[in-house]
Amino acid sequence: MAAYTTETISPKYHDAIVDWQKKNFPELTFLQDSWTKYYASQTPFQLFAKIGKLPSDQINVGRMAGQARFEHAGDMVGNMFYSARDVIRAQASTELGSIQQHRMTLEEAPTDQMKMAVLRIMAEELRHGYQMFWVLAHDASWKKPGHPDIASETMDELLSMQLGNHVLDAFNIPFVNFLDNVIFATVIDLVGKYQLEMQRVFSYAPMARSMGPMLSEEGFHIGSGRGFLKELSVAATNDKGRFSIDDIQRVINAWVPRGVEMFGNERGGQTAVAFSFKDRNNGTAQAEYHGEVREVIDMVNIAIVQAKVKDLPAPDARSLVAEIQDTGETIKGVSPKDLLTVPDMKFFRSRGLEEIVFMPYDVQGNLITEGGKPVSGEKYRDYLKTALPDYYIKSKEFAKYEEALLGRERPAPGASYGW
Repeated sequence: MAAYTTETISPKYHDAIVDWQKKNFPELTFLQDSWTKYYASQTPFQLFAKIGKLPSDQINVGRMAGQARFEHAGDMVGNMFYSARDVIRAQASTELGSIQQHRMTLEEAPTDQMKMAVLRIMAEELRHGYQMFWVLAHDASWKKPGHPDIASETMDELLSMQLGNHVLDAFNIPFVNFLDNVIFATVIDLVGKYQLEMQRVFSYAPMARSMGPMLSEEGFHIGSGRGFLKELSVAATNDKGRFSIDDIQRVINAWVPRGVEMFGNERGGQTAVAFSFKDRNNGTAQAEYHGEVREVIDMVNIAIVQAKVKDLPAPDARSLVAEIQDTGETIKGVSPKDLLTVPDMKFFRSRGLEEIVFMPYDVQGNLITEGGKPVSGEKYRDYLKTALPDYYIKSKEFAKYEEALLGRERPAPGASYGW
């Protein structure tokens, strides 16, 4: 028996998404024509919603645990109704925004395999966006008597979003080279995995039924990012390819803080758990995520060590990585600068706890001080120039951060998956 059933949405919005795709992702036709060459064992891409099966019709976390899940949005009341809409809107925005980002550097892929993988990621993100439209469009109760048509308003807004006005900061950053595609798939899509896993408990049943099929596709996105990161890192170690280890490290430093921030304020998330929109608070999920990123980078470092020390078994390579990281010394010709690291969760933060945001923490999580006090915004900006990609330092995104850092303005609290 199939793990899911399929549905299409109303012709009005189905056609609207197809029109959006033709404008923002015209390469989909090439992917479909080439699908069997690269993904012969996989079912060809189709644009429809996949409705999964639930292990239980009951809410199992939060203040309504034991009650039946909501089949109709209109049965949710007050803040719960609008908060559910906000989660769906944010999820859809990430899917559409990532397509716009990936396309910017698609043609810079070092290999055909990498290009086709990004095309497949883009196609599946399009389907995920379509899935969120189904969550809104199939349920007439999103339009409550005396209220606006929430579903139509939200879908129309989503279709008009461009880079710069997506819900989450990470999806407003333009890609400049293919490292952005790879690191984004590695660390930002991993955030997506956590959100989808947490949202399997969603008290609004149509949203919960969407998570399983989306998760199964998200695995390809994350796996592609990890595989390509390893491939590019080993090439850099062997002085091949277009990127150096320092190039890769700087891009990691730019994207990991944005991934950390996608979970919302570290002390938040209780409302989402109470509503059974997810099963963990922000701080717990954020810490688990950061730990998994470290595990991913450790695996890449093992491959780097094996590229430098020939015929070294993986267990010995793992031990060598740990020893180099612990001592900071060069061992068997491998120095700390040959390895990749994950920036501390306090580094380069623009959202979150007041004691962390815009504070001058270095990549190791140490507060940079002078005379016993945190260094000035100007000096922290100069430090960031040594840790981030040059192209990012010249971007509008960094200019906004710099303006806030130097105190001319402080950004309003931004939207995130958490509350």
